Amino acid sequence: MKRKGLIFWLVLGVMIIITFNFPSPVSRTLKNATRDLLAPLQELASSFSTRMRGAGDAIRGWGGLPEKNQVLQEEVMLLRQQLMELDELREQNYLLRQKLGFQQRQDRHLIASTVLARDISGWWQTIRIQHHGSPLIQPDLAVINEQGLVGRVIEISSRTADVLLISDPACRVAVQIGDKGAFAILQGQGMSWRGRVLCKLTFINKNIKIQRGDEVFTSGLGGVFPKGIKVGSIETVEMDQNGLYQSAEVQPAVDLSQLEVIFIVAKEPEAR
Repeated sequence: MKRKGLIFWLVLGVMIIITFNFPSPVSRTLKNATRDLLAPLQELASSFSTRMRGAGDAIRGWGGLPEKNQVLQEEVMLLRQQLMELDELREQNYLLRQKLGFQQRQDRHLIASTVLARDISGWWQTIRIQHHGSPLIQPDLAVINEQGLVGRVIEISSRTADVLLISDPACRVAVQIGDKGAFAILQGQGMSWRGRVLCKLTFINKNIKIQRGDEVFTSGLGGVFPKGIKVGSIETVEMDQNGLYQSAEVQPAVDLSQLEVIFIVAKEPEAR
């Protein structure tokens, strides 16, 4: 068997040598015939090779899916973060437009300012604001925002001012309860054990009927707070033990924990 195989390869080699030594026309004819004979086999081999390369690329592609998925997930997270930032900017823009509209609608002379810091000993009692050196800012000016009364200016420097909030026990405001003709003094109570900021009204005429939900406004008495600024609304009402007067707890109209932009009610310059 081995000898037959050896003879086959020897004969094939001799034929190839003889073929290449034929005269050119004969050699060319044999080469063309051989090429035509082998063409179908070459096409089959080429097609098989192409398919194998495609399969290999597909396998490599599937093998790289975890990396591609990781990249896509990071891109999705980045896009979500950008959308959240855009939503936040849109909300801030809306709030600023509201504040600007509030300032433009007021008959009072308002100076806009931003909150820089809160008192670390009790953030609900005082805040520090920036006023850009306006000469119109002075102590005992009312401070408000679009919700209502915030407090009053107590100290000023060349660029900043400290504001005493209405929740501070040292802050007293002359107020009027709705249109009932009831006047009282509002005093801050700090923060309750439940985390709520409350103020208290005392010495209310016992003959005037007040109830939960009644709105409280500045009365204009005392000369510090202009008349008609909303202060808050009645939460609870109780009668003095001796039945001589009423007292009430007031929920401030302003969320004192979320102050960002406020307005100082400046006095109009005196005409000369």
